[in-house]
Amino acid sequence: MDRRDLANAFRGRFRQLLDEFQDDLPGFLKRAGLDRSALSQLRDPEHDRLPRAETLRRIAEATGASVDWLLALENAREGRQKMTESSELLTATDEEGIAPLELWRSEAKGHKLRYVPAVLPDMLSLANQTGGAKGEEKILTGFDIDEMDLEIAMPIQTLETMASRTGIWHGKNAEDIQKQITHIAELCDAHYPVLRLHLFDARVNFSAPFTVFGRIRASVYVGQAYISVTRPEEVKFFTKKFDGLVRAAVVTPDAVPEYIDRLLS
Repeated sequence: MDRRDLANAFRGRFRQLLDEFQDDLPGFLKRAGLDRSALSQLRDPEHDRLPRAETLRRIAEATGASVDWLLALENAREGRQKMTESSELLTATDEEGIAPLELWRSEAKGHKLRYVPAVLPDMLSLANQTGGAKGEEKILTGFDIDEMDLEIAMPIQTLETMASRTGIWHGKNAEDIQKQITHIAELCDAHYPVLRLHLFDARVNFSAPFTVFGRIRASVYVGQAYISVTRPEEVKFFTKKFDGLVRAAVVTPDAVPEYIDRLLS
């Protein structure tokens, strides 16, 4: 690929980024260190020169893309992203027993929460009866359901294996398991549409456990620790990921109670 081809490839990828950030173009330009004149030059099809390496680096950092992706040298835009200054790795509780979740929930008060649990959502869990599962997070503990806007997406296989007492539920008391599943159905029915549970097929769509706190923050649960990101583009990435799981749901929130009735029959 010669210089002209690289320049054309860059403009194509750059146009994709501009389409993504059209709602916040001034913010994007500021983060990338570009002015309107530079923007016009980068978009000009008659301009067959690549931007300087420093400009490419700033655009990559501002968007979360790699320089190789910007030059169309690889197709995986996010595949080689590095941890940025807006990313943190935090333990579930610090040395003083304080959980970062308490702060994150406080700062996101009044915003929608989008939640993909590691196992069962703690708000829906009767852990004292079913024994729960090691490594469960406590995202929702202490929340009043009716005072929040909460969407949960989880694999339908979680309920299937629970109902059949296989996998992590092997050996659990059958009566306790039935109480747990019934409890989920009752909560989803009583609190819909404030609480919306989407069930997707994990054989088709895989997701690590994560939570999006409004537009403020997203955190990925890695077992007793979290990777937290706050840059708008990063939070938007996880929001889109969650929305994709919602679109892929095989059981929608309004149908969850009926589905559970069939599961237990």
